[in-house]
Amino acid sequence: MLDIVESVGGHVIAWADDWAVSGATDPMTRPKLGPWLRGERGAYDGIAGAAVDRLGRNLVDCLNTGYMMSDTGKLLLTHGHEGPWDLDDPNDENRFTMEAWGAQMALRAIQRRNREATLKAREAGRVKSKSSYGYEYKRVAPTAAVHEVALHPHVSEVIREVARRILADPQKVTPSSEAARLTRRGELSPGDHRAVMYGRQPTGALWRSSSIREILTSEAALGYLMRGGKPVLDAEGHPRKVAEPLWDRSTHEALKRVVRQRGLARPAQDRQTSHGYLLTSLSECGQCHGPLRMHTESQAEERWSAIPLQGARRGSAAGCELPTGTFDQQDAPGRVDRELVPR
Repeated sequence: MLDIVESVGGHVIAWADDWAVSGATDPMTRPKLGPWLRGERGAYDGIAGAAVDRLGRNLVDCLNTGYMMSDTGKLLLTHGHEGPWDLDDPNDENRFTMEAWGAQMALRAIQRRNREATLKAREAGRVKSKSSYGYEYKRVAPTAAVHEVALHPHVSEVIREVARRILADPQKVTPSSEAARLTRRGELSPGDHRAVMYGRQPTGALWRSSSIREILTSEAALGYLMRGGKPVLDAEGHPRKVAEPLWDRSTHEALKRVVRQRGLARPAQDRQTSHGYLLTSLSECGQCHGPLRMHTESQAEERWSAIPLQGARRGSAAGCELPTGTFDQQDAPGRVDRELVPR
């Protein structure tokens, strides 16, 4: 693309590499290209791409982006087209539309082949989706088909330990306390673990109680082939088993009962948090007198919010009076004198 940029006397000031984003995604909402199109990254004179289908695989999206560039006086360059596209010229407009239409037809063909391949794999009892937490896919080559679904030697024991702890003391050990414990211990979250398995860098995402609940209650833990959250059935109506189970059926039913029917009326002081959050056992809500803990809305924000656990169990903490002040945390460098922000 450097040659087409140089042909109009320009130079590249930034690259928008949305490699992992589907071509069906609207260019305006893509993580790297979108901010430029929305005017959030500063001034620029135009965009250049390898082909029209790099703008998108949807006819409407391509035309909307092309006309937006034309209406705002910016250049649109693609390899194989001499000079900038001029959509006010009928010839350029027709050619641009035909190339965008061709990109959409190619996408539809790819989607159809993928659907057919998924259906055939499901009927044959083969996996055709992401591996469930606790499992890994075995391949003879990086790009070869999966020939075995096996228990991951490390993360299978991580989630089995979580299950044992919750079943041993369901009143004190909860998915929330286990999420805090795993985060504090440095265990990769399910998303980060999958990223590392496929050679990508982890994002540092925290464990969430919802993820633990989903893993513990999903029948994927029994080694079944799953589709839409349910086991895929064979011709006789039995679930297709593709791997060794994480635990047996009786343990699975016990986990479902504990996770889904755990009582919410137990005393707040009995909740085991393992001190995974700031202010645990140190402060209480001025309204409901429930214990407070601290959390951040995101890792990038410097604002900390105090949530009364008692109010959270009741379904809402909006009516609670939260204290406002500052605190010092000695064991967290760089996180001192934060303001407590009422939610």
